[in-house]
Order: sequence, then C-alpha cells, then structure tokens
Amino acid sequence: MNTSYKGRVIGFILGLIFLNIPGAILFMILGYFFFDRPANIKKQQNDEAVRAFTSNANYNESLVKVTFALMGYVARGAGRVNENHIEKASQIMNVMSLNPQMRKIAIEAFNSGKSDYFNLNDTIAEIKSLIGNNFSFVNFILEIQVQLALSDGVLEDEEYRRLMDIAVKLGASRESMEQYIRSRYNEMHFEQQFNDYFRSRYERGSSGYDNSGSERSYEYNDSYSGSSGSSSSKLEAAYQILGVEASASDDEVKKAHKRLMLKYHPDRLASQGLTPEMIKLYTEKAKDIQAAFDLIKKERVM
Repeated sequence: MNTSYKGRVIGFILGLIFLNIPGAILFMILGYFFFDRPANIKKQQNDEAVRAFTSNANYNESLVKVTFALMGYVARGAGRVNENHIEKASQIMNVMSLNPQMRKIAIEAFNSGKSDYFNLNDTIAEIKSLIGNNFSFVNFILEIQVQLALSDGVLEDEEYRRLMDIAVKLGASRESMEQYIRSRYNEMHFEQQFNDYFRSRYERGSSGYDNSGSERSYEYNDSYSGSSGSSSSKLEAAYQILGVEASASDDEVKKAHKRLMLKYHPDRLASQGLTPEMIKLYTEKAKDIQAAFDLIKKERVM
C-alpha cells in the first residue's frame, strides 16, 4: 500500500515558514490526523475490496449475482420484462465473457430481481458489504442498470424511480444518476439505436423528486428531435459524449477526448479494483468515445 505523507510534508513546510521548528512539528501532526490518516484508511478499505474481488472467485460470483438481480428489479419497473431487457442482459453476459456456470447464476439472479418477493434493501446491504467504500464499483453497477433500463428505448416512470432509489441507497446523488441517463441517451443516439417512439423523460414532461423527496417537474428540451439517424443528430450526440459544446475549440475537444480515454483506460480501471469482466464493459464505452472523437475530427478536418 502506498502510504500518504502529503499532509505531513505540507504541514511541516507551512509550520516552518510561518512559525518555527516546534510549530512545524505541530503542523506535521495536524497534517497526519486531518489528511494522511483519513486518506490511508480509505485506501486500505479500497485495497481490501480490490483483493476480495481479484483473489477470491466467490466475490466475483457475488458481484455478478447482485448486479443482475438489480437489473431484473429495474426491468420489472417497465411493467413487464420485455425481449429488449433480456437481450441487453444477454449481451452484457457475452461482453463480460461469463462462463456457463456464471451465466446460470446471472440468469437466476435476474429472475429473482424481477420477482414480487425481491428485497432491494437486503441486496443493497450485500453490495455495501462486498465493496466497502470503493465507489468505482458503485459507478459500474449504476451504469449497468441505466443500460438495461434504456435498452428498449423507453424510460418509464417506475423504472426511473427505481434507478434513483438504487443510486441514493448506494450513496450516489440523484444528479449523478441523471448524468448516467443522459450519457447513455447520447451514446444510443450516436449508435443510432433509438426508434422514433422513444418516450423518455428527456422528450416529454414527467415527474421526478428532488433530494428532499419532494416531487418536482422535469422538462428537458430534447435537441435530438427528428430522425435519430440524421448526420447532424449524430454529430451533436458525439459532442455530448465528449462533454463539450459544438463551439468548443479543437484543443478543448482533444483535451476532453484524452481525459475520457484515460478515465476508461484498462490499466487505470484495474488499479481501481475493477474486475476483468467490468473492464470489458468499459472497453465498449471507450469505443464510443473514440468513435465520437473520430467523427468530430472528420467534420472539422482536424
């Protein structure tokens, strides 16, 4: 484990500059308790989660189980689980290269999640016991749920409510879940996977809830009106995927592309404790980012 000394070093230097040797020692101690110690504890917890998932196959199995159980729960929010939900679940199994035994576990977990007897709170508690404070795992789980919910091109109110409930229970904000939804929405536009009947809350007014639980209205102005296959729509989606405006400079576009590619680089993901199965899914996401950048480059003749 790489122990943090940053707080002690900075504290010592500041104390030496503004006070004296005793003051520098005092500031160094404060730096340890207020910065180094919390940072080291958090890293130790993350390392324990990493070791659990990479050294014990049972933990990988548990991760697959809870992830697919939540997918079944979210899919049921549409009123019924349809062929698109099942196809997306199967696609994710394929990308994760699950062996026959793990596929069976995933299918059983999915079916349990869509049942009337599924206990969300117990599943959330199990996830927290597995991953500790490693938020990389939380991001992974949430993004998978969004992919499943939007697989049929429709985000029903109950699906939306369940997504938000899962996010909050796992310690994420509603705003971050909204961002996951927007991100997937843009990726699907870019991949031309939307049908004309797409009816998510990004194309119609619908109700949501703020952080206090009070109901509020969402009214998103969809900039993708018209055919989802049009070149202008796809180009705009490409900018959204990179997180920049169409008016951004070439340098800003390049920086956004580089930042995202580094974020989803396999080595970086592995260092955060993500399993090979997770990394494969994020590799698919990186392909969209690269394709979006290539389209913008071609359009701008960069």
